[in-house]
Amino acid sequence: MISPRARWLAARTRNAARHGLLITGSGAIVMIATLLTFVLLPRQADRAISAAMADLPPLRDTLVLRSQRERADTARQRAEMQRRSAQLALAAGLEITDSIADRTVAAAVSRDSLLRDLLQQVVRARHTPLAESYLALAVAPALQRDETTRTAVLALRDSIERLNRERETYAALSGPDALYALMTSRLTRMGERLVSVAARALSGAAAAAAARPSTDSASLSRPESGTMPLLTSALLADTLLEHVVRLATDSLVRLDTVLAQARRHNDSLELGKASLRARMQVSIPPVAMLLASLVLGLSVGFSVALFRELRRPTVGDAQELEAVTRARVIVHARNEARRFGRRARNGEAPVPVLSFTDDAWPLLHLTLSNIGDMAREVQLLADQPLVAGAVGLNLASVAARESRATVLVDAAQRAGAVASLVPATSLVSATSHGDAAPDDRWDGSRALPLGRDAAVDLLLPRRAREHTRREAPTATAVDTAAHAALASCVAQYDFVVYITDVAAPETVPANADLVLCARLGVTSLAWVTRAVKTAETGGRRVRAVVLWADDLPLAG
Repeated sequence: MISPRARWLAARTRNAARHGLLITGSGAIVMIATLLTFVLLPRQADRAISAAMADLPPLRDTLVLRSQRERADTARQRAEMQRRSAQLALAAGLEITDSIADRTVAAAVSRDSLLRDLLQQVVRARHTPLAESYLALAVAPALQRDETTRTAVLALRDSIERLNRERETYAALSGPDALYALMTSRLTRMGERLVSVAARALSGAAAAAAARPSTDSASLSRPESGTMPLLTSALLADTLLEHVVRLATDSLVRLDTVLAQARRHNDSLELGKASLRARMQVSIPPVAMLLASLVLGLSVGFSVALFRELRRPTVGDAQELEAVTRARVIVHARNEARRFGRRARNGEAPVPVLSFTDDAWPLLHLTLSNIGDMAREVQLLADQPLVAGAVGLNLASVAARESRATVLVDAAQRAGAVASLVPATSLVSATSHGDAAPDDRWDGSRALPLGRDAAVDLLLPRRAREHTRREAPTATAVDTAAHAALASCVAQYDFVVYITDVAAPETVPANADLVLCARLGVTSLAWVTRAVKTAETGGRRVRAVVLWADDLPLAG
């Protein structure tokens, strides 16, 4: 069983759904605002991204570093070429020295033990080019005799020891790599120079020893005196060029390190920018924007209509209206034939609001014509006068077809309720049924033909005849004489229908039966409740309630 509260909420929801114009208007505004938001939001996000990227540190220029590295590499290659040239000159000098030594060393070495030890160390260093062999050769006693040789040997030994320590330390920390191989190559070249110096010292000592026993030996040693300055110059040049190559290599390594750091810095900045862009960038597909705005617009539009309905509940269905009024409810539904433009049959009155095929109007007339309780004067009350006028025309047409002399009195105070529904041609062509009006506020009664020899009389206010919208006189302006004149004018009719828009107008007799007219989804429940309470306070009864479930009647 459905609870009353659930039924009430369902009625409010149905009524909210009937307000298509309100839903469409509110939804269109929200949809346009949502689309504008979706369009402007990515632009705002782009501005935020630009501001955030402006706060990041700038990129490092690697072009300058690359040009500096190229210059350092060119300088190192030039120093390498010069060093190789010096090494070739040194090798040529050593070949001359070796040719001299070959003839003198054999005899001299056999007589001198220090020279024999030096020769063994030279042979060992040449066959096993290791740091230990070079250091053992550097401490040979035969190399300590000459001051110049000893100075050159000590300098080479210190360089070899320092470079060997650096190489071992680097190998312990980083392991063998390209730099370790470069250190080893430099150590080998220093060892080769040490061997060359030792070989020259050995040749010189052997030549000096061979010069003492005979003149031939002295003649063999003379070329050495011209060769030694050249060897010394080549050795010094090779040492200087080795230092230049080392400096160029160190500069190249330093530039490589700085360039790698700059590239890592730039890569980290690019990753940060990409992450910032991915986190802050807003990208909405057009289809998603349209669907989201449409759904949001419909939701907000329906919410507005539902909120309006909840604040001011309107009539939801016949059961709800019957529970409020405790009277019989007659529903007038939509006339589909008239909706789709069906032409009126021959004999029907050319009044668009009349619906002869609707069972609601005979049922309403039957309700007011019960045996023993037949109503002669009926007041039709509605919050919208056009609805009461349409109900009154249909009720009067049924009564006229039942051969009852019927008059329809337009007593609405806010605006004319009947003249707007009757075609102007019918009003003009109608013949006057009465000679005089009740007073100056009313026009003479006019006959409205309904076809099939049926007609009703219309008693309209003068503003209806003039087709103006002037406000009707207030109830205080209607005196007792005018009311009596109106009563005498309608006394000749069997059935009098008063069209009103207020609950207790002075124009309507107090004994007239009351019929409420409410429009589905438009008439508020508060208005219905007030009308019922006013009728009960005045001692009147509500004979029936007409629920108008059709569109608002249009002017004829």
